Amino acid sequence: MKKLWLFPMIFFLLILLAGYLRWEKGPLQQVGAYQVQHLKDQWTGQRWVILYGGLAEESSDPDHRPYPLYSGEWLPYFSREELDLRLEEVLNRPEYQGKRQILQQRIKDLEIEAARVAESTDKAPAVTETERETVRQALYDATWELNTLYAGAKQVLLAEYRGEAKKRELLATAIWGFLLVVTFSFALHYFLAEVKRWKQVHETYEIVEYVTKNNRYPLGK
Repeated sequence: MKKLWLFPMIFFLLILLAGYLRWEKGPLQQVGAYQVQHLKDQWTGQRWVILYGGLAEESSDPDHRPYPLYSGEWLPYFSREELDLRLEEVLNRPEYQGKRQILQQRIKDLEIEAARVAESTDKAPAVTETERETVRQALYDATWELNTLYAGAKQVLLAEYRGEAKKRELLATAIWGFLLVVTFSFALHYFLAEVKRWKQVHETYEIVEYVTKNNRYPLGK
């Protein structure tokens, strides 16, 4: 027997083993109320962090039991350089760029105004203190708006990148599944063909043995 089915079956088992070894599990970190599990997809090279824990505001239940913020939340991992670069690309989009420039200019103007008010403290302390508080509050509000803009852009970046990473992961999984099906189909095909040939050989052997036996001992003699 040629056993041609062994080769695709070996490939099938190797591909199956590759699926088992796909994920490299890194350390599990305890950060305050959070647990962070590090993972790496060996096929796509994508690194992930999985978040567990954290406490949201108390729910309205009578028991006032805390509700976890995260329970297996997958987040793509960025290096600091890559995060800054991608975040800058998001902030340069039209929906962010104009507002960002306005806020940055407002903060710059308020910082200049705050410096001017600080220099005139000796001239009119009461008036200057009022102006200083007004400028300080305006500067705080503008900075808060800018930070909120950055936070929103970062959330958009994470959502988009996670979607891209999931697409790559699904594509790699689909290719892996396709290869599994193909190699198993070839292995099954050759195995069934081998069984069929074996049956034919066995039947031929029985026929030859029967004919030989009858020729050696003819009936009626």
